[in-house]
Amino acid sequence: MTSSAVPSISSQRSGSMQTAHQMQPCSKSPLRTIQEITRLLSLAKGTGSELQTALEILGLDLGADTVTFVRKTCSQNKTPGLDCLAHWSRFNTLAVDLFAEAIPVSRLEDGQTVHLPPAQGKDGPVWTLLPVNTPGGLFGFLAVLSEIQDWSEDFTAALAAVFELWVAKWNEEKLLEDIVDYLPQPTFMMDTQEKIVSWNTACEEMTSWKSEDLVGKPRYDSGIPFYGRRRPMVGNLIMYPDTKWEDLYHEFEWAQNGDVVYSLAFCNALYGVGAYLKTKTARLYDLNHRLRGSIHTVRDITLERKMEESVHRSESMHRAIADFAGMGIMLLRGKEIIYSNQQLQSFLGTAPDRLTLIKFCDWIAPEDRNKVLECLDTSHKQTQSRLRFEFRSQQGDELRHYRALTQEIEYDGNPAIHLILDDITEQKRNEMKLFHNDRLTSLGTMAAGIAHELNQPLNTIRVVTDGFLFGRDEEWALDTDELYESLDLVSRQVVRMTQVIQNIRDFAREEGNGSYVDVDVNQALENVFSMIGRQLEAHGIDVEKHFEQGLSPIRANIYQLEQVLMNLLVNARQALDGSQRSSKTIAVRTDHRQGRLQIEVSDNATGIKTDRLDNVFDPFYTTKEPGVGTGLGLSICQSIITGLGGQIKVYNNGSGGATFVIQIPGGGP
Repeated sequence: MTSSAVPSISSQRSGSMQTAHQMQPCSKSPLRTIQEITRLLSLAKGTGSELQTALEILGLDLGADTVTFVRKTCSQNKTPGLDCLAHWSRFNTLAVDLFAEAIPVSRLEDGQTVHLPPAQGKDGPVWTLLPVNTPGGLFGFLAVLSEIQDWSEDFTAALAAVFELWVAKWNEEKLLEDIVDYLPQPTFMMDTQEKIVSWNTACEEMTSWKSEDLVGKPRYDSGIPFYGRRRPMVGNLIMYPDTKWEDLYHEFEWAQNGDVVYSLAFCNALYGVGAYLKTKTARLYDLNHRLRGSIHTVRDITLERKMEESVHRSESMHRAIADFAGMGIMLLRGKEIIYSNQQLQSFLGTAPDRLTLIKFCDWIAPEDRNKVLECLDTSHKQTQSRLRFEFRSQQGDELRHYRALTQEIEYDGNPAIHLILDDITEQKRNEMKLFHNDRLTSLGTMAAGIAHELNQPLNTIRVVTDGFLFGRDEEWALDTDELYESLDLVSRQVVRMTQVIQNIRDFAREEGNGSYVDVDVNQALENVFSMIGRQLEAHGIDVEKHFEQGLSPIRANIYQLEQVLMNLLVNARQALDGSQRSSKTIAVRTDHRQGRLQIEVSDNATGIKTDRLDNVFDPFYTTKEPGVGTGLGLSICQSIITGLGGQIKVYNNGSGGATFVIQIPGGGP
């Protein structure tokens, strides 16, 4: 390292002044010198006047001509160099070239004290270089020009230690300043005199006030960038409380035994329009727990407040609309109901603070509770799809019907079930009336078949009774065995007619509360065939039955299920009546596939045009002649099957006709 690395430190001395080697050290003791230097350096902040005075005291007490404090500079992209931090000289005109020779930095880094002799061929004092180290390595060195070098090792060690402690203190202060300046939040610190001692870059960016405009300025000046006038900030109030000023804040909360304050304020001088600031302020203590100042950080939450206000308005509007529409809304996370609107609370007759999942389940009709819980569980698994289902609630003597829509959503970073309920009791009542009218229409369509079904047993009874009456007129002898056989035949015919009439009566009745029972699908089909079987024969239609035995019952309203089966069979009969088939067939099949009961009703008529397949279940849609059909039959069938959690589909089969397929959960063997 050469002399070019450090600024030249030289001067000319007058011939009238004494030479350096004639100067003598002061009589002050080395300990006294160390004490004074220590006191000065404890007050020094960087390379200020205190450092310069400390070098002067050292030079005078050592009888030196010159004392210089040199720092080793380091950079990632540059060659290390030397930088003069402070310099003192006894003679203003002293001419000395400190860097006539290369400085042995490597020896200083090893902790050695280095003596540099005068330049070759010259007489004069000697430079003594005393290394000053930090935990990170060599910080720099003290360079003393003096003819006296017989200082004790204890003195030089103590001198170096004092400067090393001061450098360590200076280094920690710089690191603290860098850390505070690096913080992304606007941050400033005050001392106990209520003066700003640190104002970071984020503060400058927020307020457009520079650090030099505020650091060290009188108390309350820190309020000007925020409020446009001098006034206490929370940094002042946390050290010197004043309730009159505290009451002006939107929020002012003491915490941690008064060592921390959280506050919210509107600062009208920021950005020209003002801003809401959320702040955290803390007291700063020294090792003796003496108050040394405060640190204050702020966060602009103006945008957050505007968003909160917007969300609040949206939520209020959403709730008003939802309640006005009569929809019940619930948000369920696990087993906790975290939100319910007024309409849902009205449905359940429960206050919001008392609404729980258990009470919600108790409100559901016992027969439907498992189905609802299964649907909620399914919604958790099918995160991308919505699930619709219906259930009932027994409220006193009244059974009310509800339609539910559920979907999993994200709420506060966790999955939750969003459930919407609609009271469809009146709709169900209207549907019941529509179902009943449709059944009566079906009975009208079956009238001829029913008459034939009753006429045959009546003819049998008449033949038997007329035969006995004729024998009486002819005075035939009464055969007791023949009489009992005939009476038995008559009884069977009466039972047959009674069963037909009962089936018709059951089919025509209104279902009342529409209760669900265990239904044997094969038996339900036989009931329907008992009413229209003779009619199908009269129309020349062969019926093929393929019923799988051992099927488990399904939970359904038997009258509604029979209505569906009746509609499909009557539609098949009417389609065959309109066809030119010489051989007419209806095939009915029941079986169990993939957890579902399946019923198929097929015919070999003319089928359904492809462009009409998607419309056959629409209300009031019909392919029949005007006045023949209402177009509601298949729509009602779909509504009933959907209510059972199933589905109904149609396709054209290979026999030229149509096949209707019903699938209902359950019914396994």
